[in-house]
Amino acid sequence: MKEETAGRVHEALSARGLAGKRDYVRSLEQRQDEQGLTLLVECLSDESGYLRELAEAALAKIGERGGPPLLPLLRQGLWYARSSAARALGGMAYAPGAGALLELVEDRVDAVAREAAAALAAIGAHGGAARIAWELHRAPAERRAARLQRLRARDVTLALRVERLLGAEHLMAHPDPDGLRDDAPLVRAWEERTWREDQKKGSAPVEAQPPRPVGTPDPAASGADASAR
Repeated sequence: MKEETAGRVHEALSARGLAGKRDYVRSLEQRQDEQGLTLLVECLSDESGYLRELAEAALAKIGERGGPPLLPLLRQGLWYARSSAARALGGMAYAPGAGALLELVEDRVDAVAREAAAALAAIGAHGGAARIAWELHRAPAERRAARLQRLRARDVTLALRVERLLGAEHLMAHPDPDGLRDDAPLVRAWEERTWREDQKKGSAPVEAQPPRPVGTPDPAASGADASAR
């Protein structure tokens, strides 16, 4: 009888705790000031996975404004904080975070490395493949292949696209990476031209396809998902 009572009390306290966490994160999300944003980022270092998930979702809603304060956490946080920061950056498809995420794909904790690769895949799916290539181009030569391999393990199509973009010298030398979204005229023009040239030569790899507009799903990935189901 005592055990049953203790169990019910524990459930009630847990329920109140969960509700309190929801209310706390919601209040921070609604504040829309810098202190509220700082406190949301601090939630990603909390031991409570539930609180971290709530904060990640809130940061994704806030969007790019929440990106800069997340970047230091990728290098300084505990492993679960690094994972949460990577997920949050992926949720907002924060392209300026690509460089730090490329470093994180080599994290000593495999779960963190996988979250970083997933975040890069999300950035690539939302117009950031050229930015990923630009950042990878600036990585130490000895690390470039390893990071590209980790990306390939998560998203083959994106890795192939990034690898091709690495050959675009004028894009890789561009002084403003923020102008290198995949739908930018200079990026689209280069991809379309090189794809047509490969088709004429008959040298396009089997995996190569015409560049997709930003936000268009990858048919190959869709087919893989269907097979998995």
